Amino acid sequence: MWDDYFIKEKKRIQKAIPEIYVEHVGSTAIPSICAKPIIDIALGIDKMKDFNKYKNKLTKLGYKYHANRGSRFNKIFTKGPADCRVVYIHLVRYKGKHWQKYINFRDKLIKNKKLAKEYERLKIKLAKEFENRDYYTKAKEKFISNIINS
Repeated sequence: MWDDYFIKEKKRIQKAIPEIYVEHVGSTAIPSICAKPIIDIALGIDKMKDFNKYKNKLTKLGYKYHANRGSRFNKIFTKGPADCRVVYIHLVRYKGKHWQKYINFRDKLIKNKKLAKEYERLKIKLAKEFENRDYYTKAKEKFISNIINS
């Protein structure tokens, strides 16, 4: 189910921006766990200084840029209203630190079902604890960091 939706989004993006790298990341990319119905997509570009070119193209595709989220190395876009997001896009430098973080975390959880289930339990616990998405995301950072650095 998630893969079908991701593939649809990937095709839309690559049709408009053929030179961009597109990967399905986040919980919906890990088949063995439950996930919120939000697709996380990592988009890789060669140079972050070209950000505005990509920002304009993604905006034309219906994605909203959030200047107050992310960083200068990780630009955040969304699709869908605030109370019902369907896509989060993380625009980063291809093969850079953030790109590797997303890919490595996803791949480690796909390969290790026990670790994936541990992450799933953490996410369920934190979702009950935090209504605020930013607090929820911050609370997952230590687990994610430990996986990436292991």
